[in-house]
Amino acid sequence: MTGDVLTIVIPTYNRPDSLRRAVESLFWQRAARSGFRLIVADNSVDATARLTFDTLAEQAPDTISLTYLHVPEAGVANARNAAMKKLETPLIAFLDDDQAAPTHWIEELLAAYKTFGAAVTFGPVQTVLPDDITKHRAYYENFFAREPNLSPGYIDKPFGCGNCLIDARQVPTKGPWFDARMNEVGGEDDLLFQRIRANSGKFAWAPNAPVFEYPLRQRISLSYTLRRAFAYGQGPVTLARKRQPPRYDLLVFWVIIGGGKFALHSLRWLALRLIGHKKRAFEADQAVRGLGKIFFWVKLRFYGTSTVTQFSGQPGASSATGDPASAVQDTRASVTGRDSLARR
Repeated sequence: MTGDVLTIVIPTYNRPDSLRRAVESLFWQRAARSGFRLIVADNSVDATARLTFDTLAEQAPDTISLTYLHVPEAGVANARNAAMKKLETPLIAFLDDDQAAPTHWIEELLAAYKTFGAAVTFGPVQTVLPDDITKHRAYYENFFAREPNLSPGYIDKPFGCGNCLIDARQVPTKGPWFDARMNEVGGEDDLLFQRIRANSGKFAWAPNAPVFEYPLRQRISLSYTLRRAFAYGQGPVTLARKRQPPRYDLLVFWVIIGGGKFALHSLRWLALRLIGHKKRAFEADQAVRGLGKIFFWVKLRFYGTSTVTQFSGQPGASSATGDPASAVQDTRASVTGRDSLARR
């Protein structure tokens, strides 16, 4: 394996400390001995990652080739698309700037790719929370994680772009990889994976290739996670709307499913809250996901410039009660003019 085969892409936005942790974890990869390329796509207007990148470049092993891209046009899709224009290798791995990789990460992703040859190979995401987060801790650990307990091999559905390996030779070349309409709401990778599936591409699971996710502290609150759950719930409806031609029959189907899900899990949440059960947030999450299918036209922002002013609530605030009604009020107050399709 050489640097002519693999490129790792890290999009980043105003998180120099997190970026440092992510990049330094790549320096310790066992696969670094064979070499790979690394592209950091800085999506901040003021190029806030430049100084951190320059410092890291001086520390990087000789086998790792580092490239810095300044992509001031806000949006994670813009950052990733800019990196794809610089791509010179057939394989690409994506790591988020709030993640870090154990030393065997790349090695295990490549091993799974060698075995299954899938267009996209996904790995687990394990949540790392601060020690002082105690209320709803199990829920937060589950929310930010990706641990579907799957065996190695082919899988039916894709996951989010963070911690995946893509074979560029199996990606349809028409148009940009990532959907810029989803720049600030998430889900920019869903349509990419839909195109890959339509092109007979396969997805695979590499359970031995995890990464660790360190959620921003302001995101460890129900004011954030329930809004994200609402957007996640909208996902199937949005895909039905964006099909060519649109599948309105599927849209109606998912709205009905959403109504049933909201009714069932709202009742469960209410019962658990009355007795003070510590797992009530799980039911609130599922209820709000159902609500997202009903109110599929409500639009939210989560990335880019919107992160500067949103999600300022801290754990323990009143929004962390696990109240789906308050989450809906917060959602309606945050309507924007963009389509919403959050990643899975």
